[in-house]
Amino acid sequence: MSKPIKTKVSITAQGTCLMRAISYYEKDPCYKSEDFIASAILPSFLTTTAKYNFSRAILKKAFFKVPGIYEYVISRTHFIDGIFKDELSGIEQVLILGAGFDSRAIRFEKELKNSKVFEIDAAPTQQAKRITFAERNIDFPKNLKFVSLDLIQETLLDKLEEAGFEKNRKCLFLLEGLTYYLPQDTIVSMFNFISNYAAKGSQLIFDYAFASTLNQESNSANTKKHYQTLVKAGEKPGFVLEGEIKDFLEKYSFEVMEELDSVKLAKKYFNTDDFQPAAQQFKLVRAVK
Repeated sequence: MSKPIKTKVSITAQGTCLMRAISYYEKDPCYKSEDFIASAILPSFLTTTAKYNFSRAILKKAFFKVPGIYEYVISRTHFIDGIFKDELSGIEQVLILGAGFDSRAIRFEKELKNSKVFEIDAAPTQQAKRITFAERNIDFPKNLKFVSLDLIQETLLDKLEEAGFEKNRKCLFLLEGLTYYLPQDTIVSMFNFISNYAAKGSQLIFDYAFASTLNQESNSANTKKHYQTLVKAGEKPGFVLEGEIKDFLEKYSFEVMEELDSVKLAKKYFNTDDFQPAAQQFKLVRAVK
C-alpha cells in the first residue's frame, strides 16, 4: 500500500467494485455476480451502459485491458460469496482487511447477524465508501464497524481492540486482493496478528501472487501492462510467495483447506480448462487454524 493510497481513493478498490457492478448485469450465469450493492453505486451513465450486451462489452474492453483480470475477480467473488452464504456457522468475528467497497456485511446481513464485522482500510477509501453509500441511501448494519488504518504505518492491534475486536474468538479473516500490494514485513506482522488472535477453527481467505509476477524479464506483455498500470496508480505490487503455501501458513498455525489456481477456478466457475494470462498469476487460498 504505497504513498498515493494515503491521500487518494484506491484505484484497485474502485476497479474491483466496477467489475462486480458490471458482472451483476451479465446474462451468462458464469459471469453474473450477485453484488447488487456494487451495481447500485455505479454512476447512472455506467448503469445504463452495463445493462446491455453490446455496450457492456465496450465498457469491459475500455476499462479492463488486461486479459483475464475480469474473469479472475468474478470467480474470486463467487468463491468468497459462497463461503459467506453457506459456511459462517460459529463465526463470531469477521475481519475484512483492505475492504474497499466490499458490500458483504450488507448482502449477507442475515448470515452475519451473530457476528461482529470489522472493515479495515485507508481513511480516504473508507470515507469515499461511506459517503457514496449514504448518497444512495444504503444503510450499514449495526454490527459493522469501520476502522481507518494505514496497514504499513500503523499496527492492527491498538485500533482493533479499541473498536471491540476480541482475542481468542472464532474468526473469519478476509484479505481479498490485498497481499500483493503490501511489503514483506507488513505481511509478516499481519499474519502474526491473525495467528495470535484467532481461536481454533478460525478461517483465513486470501489470494497471492507468484514470485514470477515481479520478474519483469519473464512476464508476458499483458502481465507487464498490468504491472505498469498499478505502478502508475501508486499501487505497485509488493509481496509475492516463493515456495509452498502450506509451509508459509504452517508458520502461523494455519493449514490449507482449499487452494485454487487459474485452472481450478476456470473449471469451477467458467466450465473451461483455462483462463487468460492475468488470472494465471494468482492463487486463491482458504485455510483453517
